[in-house]
Amino acid sequence: MRSLVLQHDHNAPAGLLGDWLAARGDVTTARMDRGERPPAPDGFDLLVTLGSEHAADDDTLPWQADERAALAAADAAAVPILGVCFGAQSLARALGGGVRRAARPELGWIAVGTRAPELIDDGPWFAWHDDELVPPPGAEVLAANASGVQAFRAGHHLGVQFHPEVTPAIVASWDPPEPKLLDPSGYAPERAFALFAALAKAARTTRAAGFQRPP
Repeated sequence: MRSLVLQHDHNAPAGLLGDWLAARGDVTTARMDRGERPPAPDGFDLLVTLGSEHAADDDTLPWQADERAALAAADAAAVPILGVCFGAQSLARALGGGVRRAARPELGWIAVGTRAPELIDDGPWFAWHDDELVPPPGAEVLAANASGVQAFRAGHHLGVQFHPEVTPAIVASWDPPEPKLLDPSGYAPERAFALFAALAKAARTTRAAGFQRPP
């Protein structure tokens, strides 16, 4: 499996997801924050767009246009996309949805209100966001809680508002204001790996059967 990862901040790497992908094939990471332009996604099996401290609707960011172009190209080339937090908001925008300021920002371990437990465990998952995504038209909401939509599926694309990829070291690099945010009781990599495995299966299905966007 060949994967393309869009990274937006120095302290927001692919973490668990990166390790999982590297064990299964080649991973190319484009550091958007360093001005690196991602390669054309049509030679990849999966595109992953990660989190960021920035707002996904801030079009003054110098790399935001390249982000939108990469997601549009992946969608057109039938390459499945996984969007994580900021990346989920970017994915939603690319498919006709949006992003807005959250009425209830989240910081810490949360339950996501899963509607598809066979794909997404209810948690706890780690969250760190002030904005919320607005799913694109025709998308299936897979999880939602009092803060808003936590996961959606649009065809073979998947967006999650939470952070399945983080490790305690990554969270520590975000300068959490409360030590309890580093509590490893919420740290369960096996849940993340199950989610990644489901996405990989979707990627294989897409390549074998063709891409179908929901109406």
